[in-house]
Amino acid sequence: MNVSLTPELAKFVENEVASGLYQTSSEVVRAGLRRLKEDQSARLPHAPKTLEELETQLLQSLDRLDRGEGVDGEKAFARLRKRIKQSRTNA
Repeated sequence: MNVSLTPELAKFVENEVASGLYQTSSEVVRAGLRRLKEDQSARLPHAPKTLEELETQLLQSLDRLDRGEGVDGEKAFARLRKRIKQSRTNA
């Protein structure tokens, strides 16, 4: 596999190898990809991995809604809009 990096990322990889923590640029890239994979798993721990899992989760969600366990959509969107607005003013 061949990977193209921006000059900024290439310099970062070179610096990591020069630090002595990594032996090769491939080690740096592998470490970065492992971290990306871990981050994605942490953000989406219950994300379906197959179509069947997705269908099962959707049916379970519909069952919860039928039991009245849902949340009011307008209130949920209002909370999200408030959080987005706060994060933009804090940035």
